[in-house]
Amino acid sequence: MPIYEFLCDKCGFSYAVLVGVTSEPDDLACPRCKSETPLRKVSRVARARSEDERLDEVGDRLERMGEPESYSEMRDTIRDVGSALDEDVSDEMKEMFEDEP
Repeated sequence: MPIYEFLCDKCGFSYAVLVGVTSEPDDLACPRCKSETPLRKVSRVARARSEDERLDEVGDRLERMGEPESYSEMRDTIRDVGSALDEDVSDEMKEMFEDEP
């Protein structure tokens, strides 16, 4: 079942609804003002990727990048690797780069 995002045409509230195949229009009413005429928004598509796929993507980017040209580029790369591993590396990065020139 897809998740659709809606914008209430009355109060402007933005909300998401898990929509089944047999949903009736009243199932999509605004949770704030109960308006039954929401506007469906265009949503971004998210694709679930495995940890291996995320690491491969970062690895490919590292191969193309070569040596980092600045500390900020190095920090961004380390942050991306941490994100691919589902780990927060912000504290470690602060320690690593606290003496940056």
